[in-house]
Amino acid sequence: MKTPERYKQVEDLFHRALVMKPVERTAYLSSVCASDQELRAEVESLLAAHEEPGTFIDEPPFKAVAEVLAGASAKAGRMIGHYRILHMLGKGGMGEVYLALDTRLDRSVALKLLPAHFTSDHDRVLRFIQEAKAASALNHPNIITIYEIGVESGTHFIATEFIEGQMLRHMIDGSRMDLGDLLEIVIQVAGALSAAHKNGIVHRDAKPENIMVRPDGLVKVLDFGLAKLIGNRGASTRGENSATPQIRTAPGLILGTLRYMSPEQSNGQPVDARTDIFTLGVVLYELIAGRAPFEGDNPIIVIESILTAEPPPLTQERRDVPPELQRIVSKALHKNKEQRYQTCEEMIVDLKRLKQELEQAAKSTTATDQTDTGRKTVVMKIINDAETKIYPADQSNPRNLVTSLALIIVIAAAIIGMIWWLMAK
Repeated sequence: MKTPERYKQVEDLFHRALVMKPVERTAYLSSVCASDQELRAEVESLLAAHEEPGTFIDEPPFKAVAEVLAGASAKAGRMIGHYRILHMLGKGGMGEVYLALDTRLDRSVALKLLPAHFTSDHDRVLRFIQEAKAASALNHPNIITIYEIGVESGTHFIATEFIEGQMLRHMIDGSRMDLGDLLEIVIQVAGALSAAHKNGIVHRDAKPENIMVRPDGLVKVLDFGLAKLIGNRGASTRGENSATPQIRTAPGLILGTLRYMSPEQSNGQPVDARTDIFTLGVVLYELIAGRAPFEGDNPIIVIESILTAEPPPLTQERRDVPPELQRIVSKALHKNKEQRYQTCEEMIVDLKRLKQELEQAAKSTTATDQTDTGRKTVVMKIINDAETKIYPADQSNPRNLVTSLALIIVIAAAIIGMIWWLMAK
């Protein structure tokens, strides 16, 4: 049961997070909600709802908090078909997501529900259905698996696999990632987008919030709610309508998440696979730098930055960024889509080559360190042996002293030579 104290706690966190930049917001919530993920989900649901047009922005905050939490609480235990809702996982523009139990197969699922007040919006219903059909047509290990789509008592739902892991957003806002690890994540995302493009589908919203990383390192791309059918370009032989119904988008209508949009997308122009490549470039830049390449205090400034500004060089953020990685990011973020990577496969080839080079360099460094350690061990052994011979037990014998002096000279020369050899390496 949600108490007034709980409402107050959520309201306070909501207001504090609301004034922060997205990067600061996520880090803040990770810190204050580390031991209470349900609290974090409640606050993030409010923040997501706040950013939707026509939501509770003009309502009293406490009333809004109470209504959202009461609604989520009321759904706990409710049956949607043969799925029993357990608790809310999150909330976005295209629906609410709950952890649920598939009572037939006794497995956990993620159940996405289209809110009742959206069912009268024909376009939203079509996009909700499109999301399920788009993702279900893409049989790929890096794309979320759709189990079922249906309507129960007027409630539209999508049942998908429940992915245990970390949202990429939380990884970006945590500790700085190893370059090899982040390249592996982007390679897997690019593989998922490539599969979508081959089926004639552009994701249009492949941001960190729509990417999950499992504990075993497998990456999953989620949320095809804004996916767009791009006709026969790269479509499979099953036909262009096999993957998803096409929803006509009004000319000039902007769909997506602003900071991750391509120039053509932010201008409301036609999009294709190269739009997803630009978005992937934004994600890669953010993984490396810890912040997005295009930022601003308001949407107009962000769009202007996307259209005209070049992001700061990555070497300003990290000294370990090789020139080749900067080249890959710059090519993916080119304003002119004709100058970008034309396919995800092209980008994957470069990413894999760079990852392999970094791994080989790391192995070489490790081998050199081990060799140097071995050489230092040899020097120390010589010194220890020298100490034994230089200071014999009977130092009253002149011969022993002469021998010790000679040994000192010889061993000193050997040590100097060894040190020079090490430095030369």
